[in-house]
Amino acid sequence: MADLFSIARSNRSDAHASCKPLMQAPPAALSREQVVDEIITVNPSATANFLAQFDDQLLSKYLDHLRFTAQPRNGKSSWDRPGDAPAIMVRRRVV
Repeated sequence: MADLFSIARSNRSDAHASCKPLMQAPPAALSREQVVDEIITVNPSATANFLAQFDDQLLSKYLDHLRFTAQPRNGKSSWDRPGDAPAIMVRRRVV
């Protein structure tokens, strides 16, 4: 399965309390169609056909990434890399 993006929304600390996000997550869980619609709203280059190849978990993770990147950045901004995303990726050529 392909991975859309592996950055998850960070946990906010007191330092982030003053940063108001541009897009806030709704309190209720979204359906797959709602997640796809919101992704397309934020990223118009994504199509429903392209997003159909990803499972619900990856789509939610990608939407979280889009929401996080919409927040203002300053010296106190930070994000937490999820455990399933490697910090460094390398590729070796096999001869």
